[in-house]
Amino acid sequence: MFFKDEKLIDFDPKYPYLFPEDWKDKNSPTVYEILATTNTLKRMYGKKVKEIEQGVISDDEGEESLRNIASNYQTIKSLLFQSR
Repeated sequence: MFFKDEKLIDFDPKYPYLFPEDWKDKNSPTVYEILATTNTLKRMYGKKVKEIEQGVISDDEGEESLRNIASNYQTIKSLLFQSR
């Protein structure tokens, strides 16, 4: 009883791409993927701070890890929110 309508587009769960110019590229990250990445980096930062406070890792090693996590986070944020 169902007929195929050529006017309907196929559902693509990766539709909400980040920028309109990236819509043509199916491998572009979605807003949700970017949010998941930044949230993961925030969690990693908090976990690393707790490890340093508990003495699980040395201060030097912990500071280097925190610096790397913060650098990755800032890089992603700077790509998303470029100054005009």
